[in-house]
Amino acid sequence: MHPKYAFSLNGQHFHGSYPNREEALAAAIEAARLDQDSPQTAYVARCVPADPKAAGHARAVLSNMTARARGEFGDSASSYLTKLSRQQIDNLDKSLELVILGWLEHNELIPNFSKFEAIGQYPVPKAEFRDSADDSGEIQEIGTVTSDA
Repeated sequence: MHPKYAFSLNGQHFHGSYPNREEALAAAIEAARLDQDSPQTAYVARCVPADPKAAGHARAVLSNMTARARGEFGDSASSYLTKLSRQQIDNLDKSLELVILGWLEHNELIPNFSKFEAIGQYPVPKAEFRDSADDSGEIQEIGTVTSDA
């Protein structure tokens, strides 16, 4: 997945989702020129999507299963799930992650927040106004108009 970029005019509230830093900066400069406060600085940052924390649950689930079995069956369940290989635990973790991610997606609970890093600060260039007169002071022709009346 390629990183996305956003811009801010105050360094705190970021907006947009752009494929690269340059496009985010161009949008920031345009927004700054339209802003009534005329900000002098634009900020561009890389968006880091939130980790939904769906991985790494296998050991907790196995521990809970073992404790529940011991609670119900006593010492006779003391060897339940104690001789698992690293590969078995990793396989369970991957399976649980897929199930949790599927559940989050199905219930529209995937995190929609992110954090911002690699924040760059850029000056907002002054808007350039071009006079329609050339160096001689003459006004240049910009077109003709015809009328039927």
